[in-house]
Amino acid sequence: MRRLLVTLVCMLLSGNALAAQEGKAKLLERAGMSRARGQQTAKVTVLEISDFQCPFCGRFARDVYPLIDSAYVRTGKVQWVFVNLPLPNHQHAWHAAEAALCAGGAGGAFWAMHEQLFANQAEWLGLADPSAVFRSYALAARASPAAYDTCVARDLTATLLLQDLLYAAALRINGTPGFVINNEQTVVGLKDFEEWQRLLDAALGKK
Repeated sequence: MRRLLVTLVCMLLSGNALAAQEGKAKLLERAGMSRARGQQTAKVTVLEISDFQCPFCGRFARDVYPLIDSAYVRTGKVQWVFVNLPLPNHQHAWHAAEAALCAGGAGGAFWAMHEQLFANQAEWLGLADPSAVFRSYALAARASPAAYDTCVARDLTATLLLQDLLYAAALRINGTPGFVINNEQTVVGLKDFEEWQRLLDAALGKK
């Protein structure tokens, strides 16, 4: 299970013309790997299928995930991996996902960008074009300006986003947030921290 993210990235790079260009391939690989948080040796891996424009995803990111991160991810018990599912009815979701992945590829700043996007949903949701705001978040997260700008301008992470969409479709997850625990259990919808404690403790107890 802990090899799943590497597998997804390898599937993406295999046969892709982008991979033939070493610098772009490395950025793409960094973007894909940067959304994993926690130790690779963790006993439990959770995939979060999410949409940066989704209000329930925002509530999870602001109110629940920090508690999970503190109790399970930072303590080495759980590895957490973010998988994008930008829903078609959310006009800025794709661009927000692209901005987060480009921040990851341009400086390992995916999670800092993740926090900014969810913390400030109210700031960018109503904008006609939030690209300047996304760029300001990325630079605040210390992404390389030149690498970030190139990544966004050339849509370098589009194939990675499509891979995420295909993965979510294979799991038959078409709403957000959704979660997959150890590639065995699917959890759909917003749950409080107490419910997550039960889920994660049960998964840890199986090991």
